[in-house]
Amino acid sequence: MSTLTHLLRDLIDEIRSTARRTEALERRLAELSGSLRRGRAVSGRSAGRRRGTGGRRGPKPKFNEAQAAQLRKQYEAGATGVSLSKKYKVALPTVLNALRRAGTTLKRGRRKRAR
Repeated sequence: MSTLTHLLRDLIDEIRSTARRTEALERRLAELSGSLRRGRAVSGRSAGRRRGTGGRRGPKPKFNEAQAAQLRKQYEAGATGVSLSKKYKVALPTVLNALRRAGTTLKRGRRKRAR
């Protein structure tokens, strides 16, 4: 019986030790995540990046704001997205994205043919 008691005490001591280590790791994790939220990179992939710069991600748009506004005028005057993409030699999604950035509500579906 005393062997079982010793084993149980050892197990309880090990559980408490593990709990203390877990608490210490959780505190360290909270410190690290807090420093990341404040904009200070700790290490790793984010160490060389500036945080909080805002703005858009990804490559620079093909059309600037003035060009996108010009596309919008042509689109609202009746030009299709396909005709604009052919005229400016860019992909259709590029034109549609520029139109969306300019605030255009895109037309849905195909045009009706004249009979």
